[in-house]
Amino acid sequence: MMLLRLIEASDDGLVAALRAEGLPAPDAGRYFSADHDGAVVGYVGLEGEGRDLLLRSLVVLADQNAQGLGSRVLAAAESVAGDLGAARLHLLTTTAEPFFARHGYRAANRQTAPETIRRTREFSGLCPASAAYLTKDL
Repeated sequence: MMLLRLIEASDDGLVAALRAEGLPAPDAGRYFSADHDGAVVGYVGLEGEGRDLLLRSLVVLADQNAQGLGSRVLAAAESVAGDLGAARLHLLTTTAEPFFARHGYRAANRQTAPETIRRTREFSGLCPASAAYLTKDL
């Protein structure tokens, strides 16, 4: 069973995992360790409040890849987002568009993003303009 556990953005494992994948250091938002069978297998973040949340930095640890864990981490994050009151998830990616598309995320025009999403650091500057913008209704 996949369990998301709320952690501090300064968590050493989170910071190391993001750095290993070339992802930005955690800042705003809630970050979770993804625990499977008692071991941390990855991390994910959710940023924002209300009906629109930004999915941040989903990463599966390198030694856990190719076991379907990314899909389980994503499903758990979507469940938590729904519990937080979100109706739609937004994300930016430069490398994982096919993965997210397989899970129901659709390409969208960045100009149509809600103001709360456009104001995030990830949206306004951390991710390049070439990053794919994807959304999913929960």
